[in-house]
Amino acid sequence: MPRFRYQALTNTGSTVSNVEDANSKAELVSSLKTRGYWPTDIIEDIEKDNKESKFQFSIRRRINPKDVEFFTYQMGTLINSHIPLARALDITLEQITNIKLRQVINQVKYDVEHGSTFANALGEHPKVFSDLYINMVKAGETGGVLGVVLARLAEFAEGQRNLKNEVVSALFYPAVLFALSGLAIAVLMVAVVPKFTVMFEDMGTELPPLTKGLIGFANFCSNFWWIILVTIIVLSIAFSQFIQRENGKFIFDKIKIRLPLIGQVFNSFAIIRFTQTMATLMENGVTLLPALRVVKDTIGNKVYSNAVSNAEQEIERGSTLARELERNKVFPPVVMHMISVGEESGSPQQMLSKLSEYYDLETKKNLERLTSLVGPLVILFMGVIIGLIAFAIIDPILKMSASIG
Repeated sequence: MPRFRYQALTNTGSTVSNVEDANSKAELVSSLKTRGYWPTDIIEDIEKDNKESKFQFSIRRRINPKDVEFFTYQMGTLINSHIPLARALDITLEQITNIKLRQVINQVKYDVEHGSTFANALGEHPKVFSDLYINMVKAGETGGVLGVVLARLAEFAEGQRNLKNEVVSALFYPAVLFALSGLAIAVLMVAVVPKFTVMFEDMGTELPPLTKGLIGFANFCSNFWWIILVTIIVLSIAFSQFIQRENGKFIFDKIKIRLPLIGQVFNSFAIIRFTQTMATLMENGVTLLPALRVVKDTIGNKVYSNAVSNAEQEIERGSTLARELERNKVFPPVVMHMISVGEESGSPQQMLSKLSEYYDLETKKNLERLTSLVGPLVILFMGVIIGLIAFAIIDPILKMSASIG
């Protein structure tokens, strides 16, 4: 589709300029007039159109959370600088490189210019902007602090991204070690052990049970590797389907938080998301029940989400958050006690914010412990397995040498 650069006058007499896609100049003129713009100059952007067609595969098509984060940061800065919303969207559009996000923001800008609120315009794109995002923007518009809310949203998104990156980085080293261990064992089974099998058959002596078991397993891997591969693929698909179901996801999340070593990290991560999101929402004017409705879908763990959902139903009947979280027996006692103190003092958001900071530090400590323990454990596991394989191969050779001697 051709792209055009245009300049136009608005109903207030101000001048706007932008770049838009349209099938023709006539279509663009008609589109601009429906928005209250009167074009004074339209030029087809041939150079940019060629450049985009040349590099169309290098431009990201999927909307990355970092793109939304950068958009939010820019909007917060512009709104806090007292630039009108429509003009801020216009300026931000020029900085967006992601084509899909540019199309979304262009539609948001169009809706805002035609009487929609910013929150409602964003709500038309739920795959791009979460319930948390839309609710906070709505609270910011209602309270007249939209710029502040957008700046906090950008900080919140950055904090969540950094936390996720820390978890991934901490688990990356053990995962690589485990993968290398599996590869080394597979090479031994498929390439090394069969060569010794031929030699043992020529010897014609009775082999130890461990050697027999190793040879049988190696022969199975060599001859029926496709069965192993198909089994892995089938189990992976079945597991993927299982965790997409409500009960399956609940069971899987329950197992995750009870795992040794890594379970504590999953627990802390869920609590951080709960406390940080609740604090951010309530500090920006969202009341308790709407905040709980939003936060239960952002925790990322079905066990904690169900606990929050159950608490929400009871709070509607007059109960308190601390009492209901204690009744569900999912959150640690320190969370309930601090929330209870916050409810008694009338400022639960402050306690939630402090809890978020505490568990953020706790998560970092747990990640350090995890990386310091899991690495040596994987190496030990690899050493034991390879040692057993080596012993199973060497033991019959030594016995044969001893009998010959």
